[in-house]
Amino acid sequence: MCKYFLYSYRVDPVLSDERITSYGLLLEAAAATRSALDCAGAKWGGMPPSYEILMRLARSEGQRLRMTDLAAQCGLTPSGVSRAVDRLADQDLVRRANCPDDARGAFAEITPKGNKIIVAALKRHVDDLQQVFTDVLTPTQRDQLEDICRTLRDHNNPGYTAGVTASSAASTRPSK
Repeated sequence: MCKYFLYSYRVDPVLSDERITSYGLLLEAAAATRSALDCAGAKWGGMPPSYEILMRLARSEGQRLRMTDLAAQCGLTPSGVSRAVDRLADQDLVRRANCPDDARGAFAEITPKGNKIIVAALKRHVDDLQQVFTDVLTPTQRDQLEDICRTLRDHNNPGYTAGVTASSAASTRPSK
């Protein structure tokens, strides 16, 4: 005769901590949304390589950012953004420009060719965003999510807003 032993153990309360649940849901939602956007974009060719750099430059005041600000906004190291900008410059999508206020500083600027590519891709991408993101949430939920994301971003990496003026930040926010 076989005897089965049941071990009784206490589940540590940290395993059901609501903070872990909230953060896990944030990660799962971001991953699921990114995956859905990737699948939708695959139908039309998707976003170009380094699209985040092109998009941030195109949406910035004067279509340019200091290299350090671009690195902070993209979550890249200064050397990482420098390599990415060099690759984009080789394709004539971005160019470097000297900073008149700081001889050591440099700007990355999107070129007309880069602007044309990102605008064409974003025109397709916004339809995908509408389906997998915008239409899923109510306008109130979108506003709340935007506020929550800005709060988290600004607390954890204030450099993300570097190079953004109040007027350019407001101009990129869609009207309600």
